[in-house]
Parts: sequence; structure tokens; C-alpha cells
Amino acid sequence: MTPDTKTELLQRLRNELPELSAREARAARHLLTNYPMAGMRTVAEFANESGVSTATVLRLVKRLGFPVYSDFQSALRRHIEATLQSPLVRFGAQAEQDTPSPEGFFDRFIVAMSDHLETLRRSIVQGEFDAVVELIANPRRDIHLVGGRYSTNLMRYFADLLLAVRGRVSVIDGQTQIWPQNLLDMGKSSVLVITDVRRYQQDVIEFAHAAAKRGVTVVLLTDNWQSPAARSASHVLSFPVSSPSIFDVLTVGMALVEALTGAVANRLGDTGRARMASLEDLRKPFAPREPELNRTPQKRDELDDLQEQPE
Repeated sequence: MTPDTKTELLQRLRNELPELSAREARAARHLLTNYPMAGMRTVAEFANESGVSTATVLRLVKRLGFPVYSDFQSALRRHIEATLQSPLVRFGAQAEQDTPSPEGFFDRFIVAMSDHLETLRRSIVQGEFDAVVELIANPRRDIHLVGGRYSTNLMRYFADLLLAVRGRVSVIDGQTQIWPQNLLDMGKSSVLVITDVRRYQQDVIEFAHAAAKRGVTVVLLTDNWQSPAARSASHVLSFPVSSPSIFDVLTVGMALVEALTGAVANRLGDTGRARMASLEDLRKPFAPREPELNRTPQKRDELDDLQEQPE
């Protein structure tokens, strides 16, 4: 196997975990908890910090598809470089590499999104998806959502959808200095859903850690490189964000939250349906009325007759 950061090293690590020996699993868990920096240490340091031998670390690295330790570290460096890319960096790289293409930008973009959706279908483990749905659908749980500078838009959308089928859903927003106030009422019955994509935000990572320390169940939605907030998460669902554009996209992340919401609605059944029916009744007084100019003369006459009738 040729190591490639795009094949999701972390996912390979998680897939291999059940088949590892006890010592290999100890090293793997240390790497997962301290990813990717644990792997940037020398093999002796990695082994010592994991509490295993250097031979165990080298066996683990080989099982991940790297014949030698230096290849493993090279993959981690590419991982770090990819996660630190900004739109400005990608703008320059695109200008240097851009060559005339028979396909227009729009076609390339749509093809990329189509491929990403297929990647999402293959990479999301059904059991992990179902576990997250079960958490969010549980009426005894209070649900909190938070995101980064622009990924918080995805959380607002997610909350808007969820509120139609269940209550006790809130978005943590505004200045980060007031975020800790939200922790006061969060505990073991709470679920915190976080979205954090490259370039990962330290405030989001710290908030996930603080919530986990209070016993909150943390669910992380992140890109295929995975935010360091994964260390605090009980469940991680990843989605592709790259595109032909210089900007990362949330298109596939939106598909993921829509799938989660649909599954939650199915799980809630009659309870969710009853809540939606109540919501529709509450919306009626706020529904837009037919503009006066769009009414036919006959309709205007009928309304005038009704208004002139004595009570």
C-alpha cells in the first residue's frame, strides 16, 4: 500500500485497532490521543511515551502501510502541511499549477462534489452514524452545537432543522469569552456537537475539552484530516472539504447533517411528527398574506363586501 494522507491515516488506524495486539493497541491509542505530534517524535521517544518497545511501534507503523518509520513521519508532515493551508496559500498553488482544462470550472466542481458524496457514503461507519442519531434523538438529552468561524453556519442550519422535531437544542454563538457560561448547565446528560475543519480553531478545541471534562458526550463533525478536538470526542464523523476552489466547502458537511436530521426524525416517529404539527399551527399567523396588488378585482370586491357586513 502506498501511504497517502488522502486515504485518511486516522481512519486506517481506527480500522486496525480491533485487530492489534495489546501492546500495539496501547501505542495506537497514544497516537490517536496525541495525533499527529506523537508520531513526529523519534521512534524511541514514541515507544517510551506509549509504554511499549520500539519494536512494537515499528510493527504498528508497518501495519499502517509504512515500510519504514521515516515514511510514516513524511506522511504526518504532509498531513500537517495540508491542515495549515489557507485560501491564500491555495490561491498561489492553483495559479502555479493551473493548466487549460477541457472541462469548465463548474463541471469540475460538480464532479468533485459527486466524488465527495461517494467518499462520505463509504467512509461513514453505519454503527457510528446510528450511535450519533441515538444520542441526538434521545429526548432526555439536551443538545448544544458549536462551530468555528465559518463552520458555525453549518451548526446553525443543523439546529434549525433539529428544532422542528425535538426541543432542548441550542447554538453556542457570539464571542468566545461568553462560551464558558454555556458549560454551567451542561453535564452527563448533555450532548455537544462540534464542527471544526482546517485550519482548526483553538477555542473550539478547548471548549470540546472543557465540556468532556464535565461529562458531556462530545460528537465531532470534521474533515478527513480531523481536528485535534477528536481527542475529546466520543464519536467522530468526517467529511471531505476540498474542492477545485481555493476555498474549502461545507457542501458535504451539509449533506451529513441533513442525513443525521432525517434519521433523527425517523427515530422520533410520532413524537417528532406531533412537534412538527404544533409548529405548523404556530406558524399560521405569521404566514405571508396575499399582496393586495395581486388580488383580482373580484377578490377585492368579495373582501370589501365581507368588511362592510354588520357584526
